[in-house]
Amino acid sequence: MSKTLRYRMFKVGAMPQALRDEIDREQVIFFDEGVAVTVRRKGTAPGFSGSATGKFSGAFAITDRRIVATISNTTMVDAAYNSHELGEKPATISVKEDGLHVHVDASVNPRCTGEIVMHFDAEVTPPQLDQTPQRELKFNFAPELVPKIFGVPG
Repeated sequence: MSKTLRYRMFKVGAMPQALRDEIDREQVIFFDEGVAVTVRRKGTAPGFSGSATGKFSGAFAITDRRIVATISNTTMVDAAYNSHELGEKPATISVKEDGLHVHVDASVNPRCTGEIVMHFDAEVTPPQLDQTPQRELKFNFAPELVPKIFGVPG
């Protein structure tokens, strides 16, 4: 798939180097950066009510230990396969041939309601899917990111 224009021009959507260094020490099954990310949000946050869709540039990786995904320099997903301590409202990930799908209950932040859906658009090959330890997974989404995604200060 082609890289986003922001990535080609300014490297926006590159995985932050510190996170890249971490995953390079793991067995990397899939890695891509500069991918198109569609974020759909619907609900309420302080100063926001309604729905919106945004297009961003990001990166994601699947390793033998976890799935990570970033938008610009913000880590949106860092989900270990063996995570057993899930909060009341865990987010979900699914890895499919068309990329990474993330669903978040916005009320993980008590000041917000609604849902956030992110799609990291990339071609994940059948062999890569076969090597992925878990194609569907739950993880704890950082509550402080919810207002930011809705476009309001946290």
